[in-house]
Amino acid sequence: MNGRMVATVGSAVTTFLLVSAVLTELLAARIEFSALVGLPVGIVVGGAVGLATWIRLWRDPAARPALLGWSAIGYALIVAAAVSYAVPSARGFVGVATAVPFAGLCGAAAFWLTRRYPELVSE
Repeated sequence: MNGRMVATVGSAVTTFLLVSAVLTELLAARIEFSALVGLPVGIVVGGAVGLATWIRLWRDPAARPALLGWSAIGYALIVAAAVSYAVPSARGFVGVATAVPFAGLCGAAAFWLTRRYPELVSE
């Protein structure tokens, strides 16, 4: 798997998670089943970001650290959710309050490493 695919899927997943969560929470006071609005909108926006990353954004080498940093956030959130689900003893430690900062640190690390060592990112 090359860097372009990693950035495309990760950017789409991160955007989906962010848009879905924000929209669902914003609509929760007005619409009882706000997830029925937030999830489809998140899928559409995430898909659009994934397409934009694949078709246009990856061509600019200066944008690659930001794309991979943004992608790492989504991957880290999925890993935290998987650990919380699969490891019962970790459920007390892994939650939104710990997963989001962990994902932010992973994104910052991916950004910094990609910026510091751009030759490690394949086309």
